[in-house]
Amino acid sequence: MIPGLPLAFAEPLILLGLLSLPVLWWLLRLVPPRPRRIDFPPTRMLFDIAPKEETPARTPWWLTLLRLTLAALVIIAAAGPLWNPPIATSRGSAPLLIMMDDGWGAAASWDSRMRTAEDLVSRADADGRGVAILPMSNTNRDISLETAAAAKARLRLIKPKPHTVERTEALASLDRFLSGTGDVELVWLSDGVDAGRAEEFVGALARLADKRAITVVDGGIHPALALTAADNAAGVLTVKVLRPTTGGDDTGTVRALDLKGLPLGEAPYAFKSSDRETDAALDLPVEIRNDIARLEIGGEHSAGAVQLLDKRWRRRTVGVITGSTADTAQPLLASTFYLSRALGPFADIRLAERGSPGEAVAQFVEQRLPMIILADVGNVAGDGHDRLTRWIDEGGVLVRFAGPRLAASDDDLVPVKLRRGGRILGGSLSWDQPQH
Repeated sequence: MIPGLPLAFAEPLILLGLLSLPVLWWLLRLVPPRPRRIDFPPTRMLFDIAPKEETPARTPWWLTLLRLTLAALVIIAAAGPLWNPPIATSRGSAPLLIMMDDGWGAAASWDSRMRTAEDLVSRADADGRGVAILPMSNTNRDISLETAAAAKARLRLIKPKPHTVERTEALASLDRFLSGTGDVELVWLSDGVDAGRAEEFVGALARLADKRAITVVDGGIHPALALTAADNAAGVLTVKVLRPTTGGDDTGTVRALDLKGLPLGEAPYAFKSSDRETDAALDLPVEIRNDIARLEIGGEHSAGAVQLLDKRWRRRTVGVITGSTADTAQPLLASTFYLSRALGPFADIRLAERGSPGEAVAQFVEQRLPMIILADVGNVAGDGHDRLTRWIDEGGVLVRFAGPRLAASDDDLVPVKLRRGGRILGGSLSWDQPQH
């Protein structure tokens, strides 16, 4: 097998014939071409005294290079080149144990893994060896040897699981099988995904295998990709794209779909050679982002490449109306400052423009906002009161923050009737000096 290239040779010793190419070059360079014979009658001697074409003394360089290339191709063809050669296994009589990662990380390249497993079983059948198959997700049954035909039939029943497989749970079954079996060859078809305890599993597998041969099949196919950490921020929805290994610049797109499966937008992502994670950003209006129900990586077929979004990822729009004047000298004392800071990470804040609270209520009701906050607003008079009442009856949420204006008002848009004057300090139960 040539490192970095899926090419091997059935008879690699024949490639030593390439060492004879310098000798062949020397011979071709030493031996000149055959001289050209010209037959002529005596009457034409005068015409051939000065010939127009001359025979070269040495072989032209391009002809020598062509002959050497043909000789090299004959030697390489005799060595039996194999593109994408099969996995090398021992040719002894020891049974074969195939361990298969069948979690979400193996789903995207499942057909390739199945062809590799079937090839291993076929070669074991030709050598008359027993075969045992261990899907990493099936840890409830004991491992047992069976014929190659039975192993092939059971391979067709194995399907990738839409969740992460914990490999360490299979160590007990492996321990029982290896303890009761003598010499056995192990082949692990790995998906290359480390869910957190891969190092522990590899160390335990090495101790259980002892001196038995272990072949780990990893790489040669596109690595698994996953989505995580979706964040519907104020201006854009971002999601992280993960891959198990570094190396190579990988690019792709993340698609956003609604509940009906219709596309709402796409966002490109790009991995640098040293990165294992990158971000994809969907720059869409908040109304469209709130309709996203599914994020998926284009061309990737696995459960890890899909993230479902529900109401927790929706970004609500909240309207804030204040009863104070707009020209507040101290911004930190404004009634909307702390409300905006508190709601900013979770919702889009729309502050009412200058005008009466009734006008601001009419504006927000027309925009069909799901939530309105009245920060120390007294009575909402006129048409604004009626529109606000109808909006609440249709499912809108009204939140009111108390203050001197609300205390001095006579408003029915409160959960209970407020007691007038009962919160004024300085009555008969107040005092100027501390009591003993």
